Amino acid sequence: MMSMRIVSAVSIFLMLTVAGLGLCDTSKQISVNADILADLNFNSPENLADKKYLGLSDGKNFKLPQVKARLLILQIFSMYCPICQRDAHAVNELHDLIQKVPGLRDEVKMLGVGTGNTPYEVNVFREKFKVAFPLIPDDNFAIQKALSDEIRTPTFVVVKPTAAGKLEIVLTKVGEIKESGEFLKKIMAKLN
Repeated sequence: MMSMRIVSAVSIFLMLTVAGLGLCDTSKQISVNADILADLNFNSPENLADKKYLGLSDGKNFKLPQVKARLLILQIFSMYCPICQRDAHAVNELHDLIQKVPGLRDEVKMLGVGTGNTPYEVNVFREKFKVAFPLIPDDNFAIQKALSDEIRTPTFVVVKPTAAGKLEIVLTKVGEIKESGEFLKKIMAKLN
């Protein structure tokens, strides 16, 4: 009983700390440096199905332009962010909508980046919210290098990988999706 109280107190402290750092503040917009983002190295997903979904080889690391897609939707999240937790259903619904359209599922991919999260924390988020698309840890906040301001979660960055190994920023959104169908319409307008 006492250990449950300690765990609850630590969880509340961590959520308040994360919120205090601005990780859950969605009041501002940010800009993303596409060149820096394209040059970041991330650990490849451990799951072979996730690698296949993203079109990645068996390497330990990858860069975002290597993802085989016309558009890549990055969800920058934190396991500790209550807004990310609340929005998980809408984000999963967005993925499901994309998967239901045969031509679209090969064109648009999703990738979650757990900023400040370890592999363990990312797996907890994946399992708790039944996330079907790849999630990767970013425990050293590498993605922060590409952002104009402090990370605020959730943040969505839609990019278009180019043949030259670069990225084109198509759309950014700070804050929850809320309505996955409307968000997908905005993305589809950028695909055409």
